[in-house]
Amino acid sequence: MLQNLHVKNLALIDETEVDFRNGLNILSGETGAGKSIIIGSINLALGEKVQKEMLRENADYALVELIFSVTDEKQKELLRELDVFPENDEVILSRKIVNGRGVAKVNAESVPASKMREIASILIDIHGQHEHQSLLSKKKHLEILDDYAKEEIFDPKEKLREAYKNYRALLEELKAADVDEEERLREISFLEYEIKEIEDADLKEGEDEALEADYRKFSNGKKIMEAVNAAYQYTGNQSDNVSELTGRALRELNAASAYDEKVKGLEEQLLEIDNLVNDFNRELADYIDETEFDDETFYRMEKRLDELNHLKSKYGSTIADILSELEKNKADCNNCRILTSILEI
Repeated sequence: MLQNLHVKNLALIDETEVDFRNGLNILSGETGAGKSIIIGSINLALGEKVQKEMLRENADYALVELIFSVTDEKQKELLRELDVFPENDEVILSRKIVNGRGVAKVNAESVPASKMREIASILIDIHGQHEHQSLLSKKKHLEILDDYAKEEIFDPKEKLREAYKNYRALLEELKAADVDEEERLREISFLEYEIKEIEDADLKEGEDEALEADYRKFSNGKKIMEAVNAAYQYTGNQSDNVSELTGRALRELNAASAYDEKVKGLEEQLLEIDNLVNDFNRELADYIDETEFDDETFYRMEKRLDELNHLKSKYGSTIADILSELEKNKADCNNCRILTSILEI
């Protein structure tokens, strides 16, 4: 809403201000009182072409300033798109004329006259005897009708929007269908091949990670067994092993523990260590008995990894990606079959 108009050195006007209120405001007076100049000054501020004779005689410049109250959220959004931000819900438009040239400003920042007209179209509509800004603009016709009908056309508009969306989707389907039958059948055959390739692999989530861990283990089987056997020998299966030496130390401490409580405490600590070493040695023995790195298992593992890596190179970097591609191919293949059936009818 236009709140205030300030005019200085324009035509017959030395300087004046006009305050506007909500509702209807009427400018009245005799012919020649300056009503047309007031309306003309508003048009000038909103970007109308500057005429040199509009400057008041003997004045160095002319100034027109408009203050608008902007509380409507839609108006604010449109203004923000033009990088105009109301301050305290106000926007100030001004035009200063010096030497026949106009300088337009919005909230004290200079803007081109074209942008001033864009901003003005959001804030105000001028209706003159032989002019009308919005009714003559085809771009505004639909907006004016929608605003007039308001809620009465909301449901029909939504139905129309949905119908148009479906129409565009059908157009895209028809466009996709505009290929020869031979090409469509090749596409179906190719998709069926990819679907079969993935399904035959019988993929399981996490299988690749477990397989890669086992493969690393089998690849280093010899090194693992050498290390485990050596540790087994050192901890209990050869002379002077850890267990034997710990037993000797325990016997020595036991002989003296009756005379010194601290020695007795050390004996107890070493006894715990001896028990741990014996348990550890037994676990090593079990591992050696149970673990077998046979070539046949390694070969099957290597072959399966090659199969998984081949699929990853074609369909995705993880098993989840490959399975997702499988579902997509199934859907595409099904759509191609449906389309072929429709075109054959």
